Amino acid sequence: MITLLKSRAALSVAGAVAFAVLMPAASATTAPSPAAEQAAIAAQRQAADRLTKSMKRQTGTVHIGVANADLNLGDAYYFVGPEEARTILVDVWRNPPGAATGVLGMVFPKGKSFTDDTWSAVITFEDTGYVSDDDAKTIDYNEMLANMKAADEEQAPATRAEGYPAGILQRWAQAPTYDAQKHSLVWARDIKFDGMAQDTLNYDIRLLGRSGVLSMNILADMGQLAEVREAAKTFATVGSFRTGARYADYNPSTDKKAEYGLAGLVAVGATAAVAKKVGLLAVLLKFGKFIVIGVIALFAAFRNAIGGLFGRKPALDAAEWQDENHIAPAEPAESDDPADKPPAQ
Repeated sequence: MITLLKSRAALSVAGAVAFAVLMPAASATTAPSPAAEQAAIAAQRQAADRLTKSMKRQTGTVHIGVANADLNLGDAYYFVGPEEARTILVDVWRNPPGAATGVLGMVFPKGKSFTDDTWSAVITFEDTGYVSDDDAKTIDYNEMLANMKAADEEQAPATRAEGYPAGILQRWAQAPTYDAQKHSLVWARDIKFDGMAQDTLNYDIRLLGRSGVLSMNILADMGQLAEVREAAKTFATVGSFRTGARYADYNPSTDKKAEYGLAGLVAVGATAAVAKKVGLLAVLLKFGKFIVIGVIALFAAFRNAIGGLFGRKPALDAAEWQDENHIAPAEPAESDDPADKPPAQ
């Protein structure tokens, strides 16, 4: 299960531009002065602001080429493309690189960014073929919940062995609900990650089309459930397939059909949960102090600190984070439309 843990705004910033250096357990620790801490935090925010400003934002109607669908965002939301999404998910929030596979972009509320305590949505398209909704009224979602939780618990040791916090499904934050007129399926999960005081909220919105499913996965904290529930009611209506790609355009004589229905769609979605991953600062705060060697080293030791902490490949070098023109590399694309570009690998 690929999981990215959702943390509070300050932790998101810290994950992007951590300013502490881990020292060996046998060594002594020295706490930084309040002034040094404030200077470090200010530097973090400046670097994050530069990165935010460098990202190309789209409002209005955003075309998702691979799905032949549109996101009708108006001016209430904005879209960033696959390269920017990968930067946020992998380089900033420190998720496994595979978490960005297939991601076509991300959507944020107007006036907010990845550094804010707000929800965001990851956009993907699953080329599954036509998903039948014949099982809409016969699914036992309580039984499904129990099976999904058991699967999470079985997978948890392997996830921890790879150096990442394991996420265990706790309950439906909103039980799956299918709108037969709009052909949309919405559900929300309460997921508990190792070492986090607050559970993660995954809100899934799936729009069924002729050849696959447009997925809008909203990331938030469980403490934001009421806010996100209201936002999801509006955001669930922004996606639409174009003529020829709509659910009603399905031709059983010629078109591919998925091997599963709505129940399978929910189950498959559970194996690709998306949320924000804990930043370095959150881990350090669990110990009630900052662990540093001598004085704070801004950015320079971020790569080694994260690499040692999670046992995975390090994040970007400091110089790259401070480069306001940096965007995560992506595969070459024939189209100039960010929504049409293949996701970064």
